[in-house]
This record gives sequence, C-alpha cells and structure tokens, in this order.
Amino acid sequence: MATIVLADDDPEVLEMGAEALEDAGFKVIKAPDGQRALQEALGRRVDLVVMDVSMPQVGGLEACHCLKAMPKTARIPVILTAAKKDPAAKAISERTHGSVRILRKPFSADQLVETVRGLVRPKLLL
Repeated sequence: MATIVLADDDPEVLEMGAEALEDAGFKVIKAPDGQRALQEALGRRVDLVVMDVSMPQVGGLEACHCLKAMPKTARIPVILTAAKKDPAAKAISERTHGSVRILRKPFSADQLVETVRGLVRPKLLL
C-alpha cells in the first residue's frame, strides 16, 4: 500500500484529505505541521508528501526545501496545497522544475485523489 504523509494545520482539511485518500486505497500518515511531516518522511518509507504551504512553526515551503535537499528524501514527490493567490507556491514550482506539484485551495476530495494518483498509484492488497 502506498504511504502518503498529509500535513495541514486545518483539522477539517486534514480529516477530509485523509478519508478521501484512505478510501482510494492509500495509507495516510497525518501531520499537523511541516516539522512532523519531515519527521515522518525521514522515519519511514513514504511514497508522497502532501502539505499546506502556510502552517505554523515549519511551513510547507520550508519542509519541501528540506525534503529536496536530503538524499534520503529528495526523490519523494511533493504536492503543496496553497491558496489561489499565494505567490510562493508558483515560485517553488518553478524552482523545482516540476518535481513539486501545486494544488490550489479550496480543493475537493476528488481533486486531491486525482492529483495524488497522478504521482503515485495505490498498491492494493490482493
């Protein structure tokens, strides 16, 4: 089963996203901030990280930079969620040459699952 770290400081977004991804066949590890997302990505095998750009303590941009700078996590695909008018999201997408995807808020459960599936397929148990 593909493992996704989902990080957002909004509990409603975190729950909606986790439920949608689990229903689609993914294992989800929830994180309330970028620091926890980094810890999870470093501490286990993770197939993808989805995180909000704006979170307290360590935000998604900073956490993404850390993930991409470490050999162990550099190849993990990242999806950053950002408000429609957040210029930082566009800037990081350009700097990472497309290795980071942007999902604009507000997004639906279906949009989240579709974006995740574009980068990693769930490995269903037979």
